[in-house]
Amino acid sequence: MAGVRLNSISKVYEGGVVAVKDVNLNVADKEFVVLVGPSGCGKTTTLRMIAGLEEISSGELYIGDQLVNNAAPKDRDIAMVFQNYALYPHMTVYENMAFGLKLRKYSKPEIDARVKEAAEILGITEYLGRKPKALSGGQRQRVALGRAIVRKPKVFLFDEPLSNLDAKMRVQMRAEISKLHQRLGATMIYVTHDQVEGMTMGDRIVVMKDGIVQQIDSPLNLYHSPVNKFVAGFIGSPAMNFFEGYIQRNGKLYFNEINGGIRLEIPESLGSKLSSFLGKNVYLGVRPEHISISDAHHGDLDSTATLRVEISEPMGNEVYLYFESGTTQIVARVTTPVDPKPGSELKMYFDTTRAQFFNKENENSIPLN
Repeated sequence: MAGVRLNSISKVYEGGVVAVKDVNLNVADKEFVVLVGPSGCGKTTTLRMIAGLEEISSGELYIGDQLVNNAAPKDRDIAMVFQNYALYPHMTVYENMAFGLKLRKYSKPEIDARVKEAAEILGITEYLGRKPKALSGGQRQRVALGRAIVRKPKVFLFDEPLSNLDAKMRVQMRAEISKLHQRLGATMIYVTHDQVEGMTMGDRIVVMKDGIVQQIDSPLNLYHSPVNKFVAGFIGSPAMNFFEGYIQRNGKLYFNEINGGIRLEIPESLGSKLSSFLGKNVYLGVRPEHISISDAHHGDLDSTATLRVEISEPMGNEVYLYFESGTTQIVARVTTPVDPKPGSELKMYFDTTRAQFFNKENENSIPLN
């Protein structure tokens, strides 16, 4: 196995269209790194440059200690798993998994041993004689994984490999790939638009927007300490609620929403951190799980608001409640066993001790630690 290092990697297409700009990333040996971001953010282009399927416009790419900017894909010792499986329909599972090894002139006993070992790891031994059309989507993806495993490459690359699977199978395959990473001790770089996949699978996550890396960090650090409003809104499901307003001191410290009626008390412990923003417009961010139905156990902060329920979504052990405040959509994630009807009013508590604030001018996070 080997690490992967991107030094100021950029990709510019004809006409000056910048797809990826100045990406610096050091993937350690045996690390699982996930690239996430909305469609068109440059994550797949970055992966394809690592694979050698896209030419690098500028910067340096190393796999291990080798500079591979001009190396052909076959010479980079990587294996790529695609979204559409890319299996040969006329070949059996065994033949699909063995094909790359045959091209590299491996002996028949070596090919047989590697294919059977990978099939055993993935639980597809009984399907080796079948053709892809006789397999389910999850089974086909296991075959695609097996074809990569038999290569024993330095680096595994995944390009949204679970997008074509149903919700239940995606959850199962997420766990399978995570277990595979632990078992193989492999270096893996994984691209997805699904931040839940990134949060559950990656040792570190790279969040991208418009071809630019916004933040590289562990899942929990991204969740609790996003560097800007974009990262805060992208990581987490349902997404963070944002309110535009200003901070005011009126005896106590308050946040006043501009386009709605929400007025929330802010803990006095944050006063020194927010003092330079008094009277200035900021964004307040509150995650859905930090908004709850008010009761007597929420402490002394005056951070409640009476809101009208727009939609109620029962999710089993919790309920998603949707409200409006002015032009702002609000979602709360509550575990209280309630199912209020649309149009009913609830007094909701906003836990401002866990709130995050963002500079209105540049949308960067305001440090509170």
